[in-house]
Formats: sequence, C-alpha cells, structure tokens
Amino acid sequence: MSQSLIVFEPSGKVLHQVNNKISPFNDLIYSIVNDSHTELNPGFYTTLASQKRFYALKKAGIYAAVYLDVVTTLDSDKVRQCLLDVLRTYTVVTEEDETDSLKLTKLIDYQFNQLTKLKTGAAVTEKAPVAEKSTKPEPKEKAKKKGAKTMRKWVNGEMVEVQESSILDYSEGKGDSTDAFSGAEEAISVDNSNFQRRDDLVLVSELQDILGEESDEDEDAPKTMTSTFFGKVSSYFGGAADINDVSKKFYDQLISKNIAPPTATAILDKIKANIGKKSVTVTEFKLVLTEELTKTLTPNVSTDLLYDIKRNSAGKKRPYVISVVGVNGVGKSTNLAKLAYWFLQNNLNVLICACDTFRSGAVEQLKVHVNNLQRLNANSATESKIDLFEKGYGGGDHVVNTAKLAINHAQEEGYDIVLIDTAGRTHSNAKLMAPLKKFGDAANPDKIIMVGEALVGTDSVEQAVNFNNAFGNRRNLDFFIISKVDTVGDLVGSMINMVMATRVPILFVGTGQTYTDIKKLSVKSVVDMLTR
Repeated sequence: MSQSLIVFEPSGKVLHQVNNKISPFNDLIYSIVNDSHTELNPGFYTTLASQKRFYALKKAGIYAAVYLDVVTTLDSDKVRQCLLDVLRTYTVVTEEDETDSLKLTKLIDYQFNQLTKLKTGAAVTEKAPVAEKSTKPEPKEKAKKKGAKTMRKWVNGEMVEVQESSILDYSEGKGDSTDAFSGAEEAISVDNSNFQRRDDLVLVSELQDILGEESDEDEDAPKTMTSTFFGKVSSYFGGAADINDVSKKFYDQLISKNIAPPTATAILDKIKANIGKKSVTVTEFKLVLTEELTKTLTPNVSTDLLYDIKRNSAGKKRPYVISVVGVNGVGKSTNLAKLAYWFLQNNLNVLICACDTFRSGAVEQLKVHVNNLQRLNANSATESKIDLFEKGYGGGDHVVNTAKLAINHAQEEGYDIVLIDTAGRTHSNAKLMAPLKKFGDAANPDKIIMVGEALVGTDSVEQAVNFNNAFGNRRNLDFFIISKVDTVGDLVGSMINMVMATRVPILFVGTGQTYTDIKKLSVKSVVDMLTR
C-alpha cells in the first residue's frame, strides 16, 4: 500500500514527513496552485491524481497533507481530524523545543498509523485489561505462528477479522454459502419503511432528509435570508445587474458544491443563452437555473425499470440481465445486494452472478450477501427466490463464460433477473477498461448500471465518461447509483457532473450499509442545495 504524510509551508518547503514517499505530493501542490482541487470544508482540500487520493488541511499558515491509494475509501471527516491533530502536534512540539525531532516523529507517526488502521479495517481501541496468567501452559498447537496472516470474513457487507484459521474460499466446491455462517447466525435487521407500495409494485421512497443535514452546532443558529447564498447574492446586487456578473456568483456557488468547472460553465452558458438579455435580477437567473438543473436530473426511472422487468418476465423471454460496474471501492457489491432485496420485495426471482473473479474474497462477499438475503426472504411474505451463480476465480475469458452460463442457468430455472457483479477497475487505465466491451458484447445486459461515489468530486466527470464509452458505440450506461450520499452533506455536485457528462439518469442514491438504504433521488432537494 502506498501512503505518506507531510507538513509543509505554502512555498512548498517540507517541514516534516512520515516517510520518504513525498514526490507524489507535487501533484497536490500543483492542484492547490492551479485551484483545481475540491474544497470539502474551509481550508480542507482533496484531489485525485496519479491514482492517488490526496487530502490537505491548511491552518495557521501551514499545511498537513496525506495521500492514499485511490482504491481506499475513508471518511473525509476522519482524515480532516487526523490532519488537524497533526498540525496541532507540530505547532505545540516545535514551540516547546524545535530540536526535539524524535518526540515530534513519534507523535505524528502514531496519529498517521491510527488513520491507516482505519483504512485497512483494523480496530482502533483501547488496550483490553490483561488477564491473570494461568499456571497451565498453553498447548503448542494453539500458538500463533509468527508472520501468519490474519484471517478475515464478510459479515453484513463488512470485512472483519476473525481468529479461526479456517479456509474462507468456497469457490472450488469446498463448501456452500451457508458454510460461512457456521455456529450462531447474527440477526439481520432492515427498515422496510424505506419502501412504499403502489398498486402491485414496491417502490423505493424518495430521498428527503439525508442530504444537507445541518450539524449540531448550527441547529440553534438564526435562519435569516442573508445567511444563505441566495440571500447574500441578492443583497450584493440589490436589483438588476449585468448577467455576466450574476453568472460569476452562481459559478462560484456551483463549484463550491463539487460541480466540475467545465460542467458549471456549460450550465451557465446555457442559462445566459436562454435568458437572452444583458441585465437580469438574481431571482430571474435562479429561476432559469433551477429549471435547467431539474431537467438534467431525470426522475421516476425506477418505476419505469420495474415495469420493464415485469413485462419481460410476463413474456417468458430470457431473464432480464443487469450488470453493475464502477471503480474500485465505491460499493458495487453492496448496492447490487440492495437492488436484489428490492427486486425480492416485488416478487421477482433473482440470480446473482459473481463475475468479479479478480479481487480476492469477492465471491465470498457475494455468498454472504446472498445468505443474508435468503434468510430475510424466508421471513417475508414474498414468494420469490434468490441464489448465487459462481465458477470461482479466473481471467477475462472466465468472466465471459461465467456470465453466459449464469444467464442460461437462470432461464432454465425460472429466474426473472440476473444481477451480474463485475470487478472494480481504474477508469483512467485503458488496459483495465478494455475487457468491458468484450463482456458487454457477450452478456448483452438489458441494463448497465454504474455505481459512483457522491464524495469523489470533480473526478466523477472522467469516471462517468470513461465507463459510458467503455462498451463501444452500440452500448452505453443506462443508470447511475450514487453511493455514500449520507457522507457529503450538501456537496452534491457529483450527481450533476455525471448526468451532465453522459445524459445518463440516476436510478437510486445509497444512504447507508443495510439492504434498504437506497432512496429515489429527490430532484427538488438536490437543486435546492445547489442554489440556496
């Protein structure tokens, strides 16, 4: 794993470093100088370059910055807290004694290591009390071998460490999906209030209360017109003003919400053309902008998808095939399992196909999801069924053959839907993206869904465009699922970036880790956040 941390001055002078891997920070400094980074909070920046995710925090005239592998997903608040602690530590220690580099190194190394433990999934806890020593010697066979790997398994979609040394790979007939749950099974809870029934369909509720939640410290703050962007800019101009000046204010607002600069420019150029005059009030400009953003975010696609699947099932055609794609770590498998649960609630038979045959543990992860869904389905009133189709691990041809066999098996066994999981891949790596066309031609899915992260920022444009183009001239993406929406507050620009770049609508947004944590996009809520 590639990772590093530095403390540096705005001039670029490095004041402290955790290890010698500091050359990649040139990309971060370049993004700061050229203002091409994304500002998550005042003074807290992030950017993506050279397959690395950078974070930087500026306080009291100096920066603390970290980079991690691009496949890593970390809560940005935890990264910000770590960098804030590093800057405080650096300031306090250097003020006490500038020569005490050993103390400074130990403290900052400890803080950085705590952050990387979160990255690798290790628990950060206080030391447990030491038990009294037993006079009875431990059996030699129970002693842990030095250098032995820590075993892990998937529990409710999360990888946790286990003490057993049992083999977890069931892909070669060494066990079935129930073997992963030997012993007492953990209770699985879901909140079906996230769904609503309309006629003969179970629909996903609209997102209303997740985005833009205010922090506790702001709850008691007075809510005034001038505290909002719209109020401030209205007060600034007073009445009618030059349309270019008004557009510049809205441009800054859209950029602050994670909309990519080219996307913001394209939107506002269209607004100015639609208004067609040189002088405009802020109210007039906002009204046209709201209409344009609302048209961009296409609603009601989930209902259309359900009817399409139902018609296909009634016509006794081949099963309806949906493939899920995306970059590493965005939550493809978890959101695929959420889709499966939703389909089960609509009395549709679901076969999940494990075509992520590259990432170690991917097949086992899906087995855990299917086991959970089977247990939940057995306790529900539906008459649907769900199972997993997998042929272990292998290369590109193995993926194609597995998909074809799964579709044939689903048709023979009366499944309505085949959900195909695929390997995560870096969108900027042409060699990794190339196999998607061969896979798409062979499996010929009815729909291709890309899972994208809400917190990825302006890089979402390149991700969406590259995946949309990866399937050749005859195929494109059909939907987006935007994951981790509950982590970004009102910085929802990634949604606009991806839809504007591809004209592909958003099917759902992910708001958590359980199987009902998906919502239908509330277009009004998102547009309000972008313009208020």
